[in-house]
Amino acid sequence: MHRSFAFLSALVLFAATGTAQCLNTSSPGATLGSGDETLFAPVAMGMSFPMAGAGGPFTHCVVNSNGVLYLTTGGAAVGASTNQWGDNLANLQGPASASPRIAPFWSDLVTTAPVGFVAIDTSIPGRCAVTWVQATEFLTATTKSFQAELFSTGVVRFSYSAGMVCNLLPAIVGVSIGNNTALPAASDLSGTPLSSTGITYQQFDAFTVPFDLGGRTIQFTPSGAGYQVGTTCEPASHQGYGTGCYAVATDSFYQFFATAAAASVALNGQSMRLTPVANGYSVTWGGGSYVAPSGTATVLPVNDDDTTAITPSIPFPVGAGSAAQLFVNTNGFVSTASTNGDGAWNAPSFGTYQPSSQFRNAPATAFWSWHDYNTASGLGRIKYEQGVVGPNTILYLTWDAVESYAVPETANPSTFQFQFNLTTGAVTYVWQNVTAIGTGQNQYLPESHLIGFSPGGASLDPGSIVLATALPLTTRPDQLPMKLSAAPAPVITPSTPVVYTATDLPESLPGSGLYLSTMFLSLGSLPGVDLGIIDAPGCMAYIAGLDLDLGGQLTFVPTASWNLTFDNVVFAPGNVVYAQAIALVTPNSLPNGQNPFGLTVSNGVRSFVTTF
Repeated sequence: MHRSFAFLSALVLFAATGTAQCLNTSSPGATLGSGDETLFAPVAMGMSFPMAGAGGPFTHCVVNSNGVLYLTTGGAAVGASTNQWGDNLANLQGPASASPRIAPFWSDLVTTAPVGFVAIDTSIPGRCAVTWVQATEFLTATTKSFQAELFSTGVVRFSYSAGMVCNLLPAIVGVSIGNNTALPAASDLSGTPLSSTGITYQQFDAFTVPFDLGGRTIQFTPSGAGYQVGTTCEPASHQGYGTGCYAVATDSFYQFFATAAAASVALNGQSMRLTPVANGYSVTWGGGSYVAPSGTATVLPVNDDDTTAITPSIPFPVGAGSAAQLFVNTNGFVSTASTNGDGAWNAPSFGTYQPSSQFRNAPATAFWSWHDYNTASGLGRIKYEQGVVGPNTILYLTWDAVESYAVPETANPSTFQFQFNLTTGAVTYVWQNVTAIGTGQNQYLPESHLIGFSPGGASLDPGSIVLATALPLTTRPDQLPMKLSAAPAPVITPSTPVVYTATDLPESLPGSGLYLSTMFLSLGSLPGVDLGIIDAPGCMAYIAGLDLDLGGQLTFVPTASWNLTFDNVVFAPGNVVYAQAIALVTPNSLPNGQNPFGLTVSNGVRSFVTTF
């Protein structure tokens, strides 16, 4: 784990420089008390707080129930009184030698126990938070909650409850070094002002300058003698960005024919066989012979665009299980469940040579010789029966001289057959005759044919292939880009064990069942730099450095995970870290020999750290 000490040290240095968080009053800390015009006794902040131009550093604060706190080195606050409030900007300056003052919402406020109170939290090293809970303006009933956070870096944050406004009385929001310092012009704190003096503020009221920070957080970051101000609101979270590599479509396959004539030339007198193998099928061109239906074959209903369930004598083996029924759609496909429906599959509604997502994302496993057939017209019908060939029981399902849908109706029969081996799970497609006569209607491409297989559920698009020359092939689950995620959110009060999980890892060597991976954390991110520079083209770097290696993993499943505890010792509110996983593969073992380096990567994950 190289550079781990540097990484952890850097986190501490960056403790208060990240994005701020929204208000959370669920655990405000120790209660100071409730009241009206109350100046509480000095309280240790558990840290030293620096403030340019104000002396110090300051170790204690004196809190006023009116929404302001004063900074001291241990004693009473100078220039503070119980009834100071936000009606007078001179209160922000204070008299000569006055203590610095931090004013998240300085108004004439009342906190009434037990729901209204002021609390202080010093449990996180380097942070002191004072929270006014359920306060009201004098002579009003609407409650408001807000918080001031001070960090040992000199950063100050104010956070406000959603919808918070000035109901009746004015309020001052700002930071001041006190000591009767000259008052600069007011800032617009909802923007990103940069002050050059020790006083940065804005005065709000219920009428001319409405309070506009409700539900937000405002941060004052020291900048010379003044402050850079910014507002935001972000809870602890993990966010993925970018995509991993590579996407390899191996789950489905198909050939798309735009016209009846093209399908006729390619399919007449041909066959195709799917033989079960681990996690898919071995697919070959040829190997089947047409078996004409006997006079005792069962004739299915003649409705157009319809699905009928049939029950073989024994369940049909498919995948790791079996199908007790098969669902036959008149438009030339057979599914292992009813969820593929009827009307949505009336015609293969594709653009030119492009597959519809309906085919690839059909809910149930299906075998496709898809075309807009019309079993309600002409003499052709769909028939099925079973037979025994050696040790195998075969279900024959035949489109026997079935017409294609056409406008106007024209004699254009086609005959083809599915042969389901109920013993082995093999499926044979046999095309005796596919009409070359067009339908005369192209609005929904009813002339088109799609021949192929889909395993049920979403699958990647492999593109149309020429079956007669592209076979043999073997189907198997799509290789999806490696994906990295993390949970739960990195909250540091209390400490949170977070699990980073990488899924869809590629095998280190095809067929080995072994997966090698690791994950890195970084303090910086990249928008995506193509790793073709190290012979891993198409894979993107999303982290700016390899600051902390969380350790290599050897797994026997395409998943790996890493644990990292986010605590308030190493991490602080506002820290942002970035993560990316890598997997090692045998060089040139990926499809088309891509990636001579032998490395693939995941997307990036941005982890934002805070207290809720």
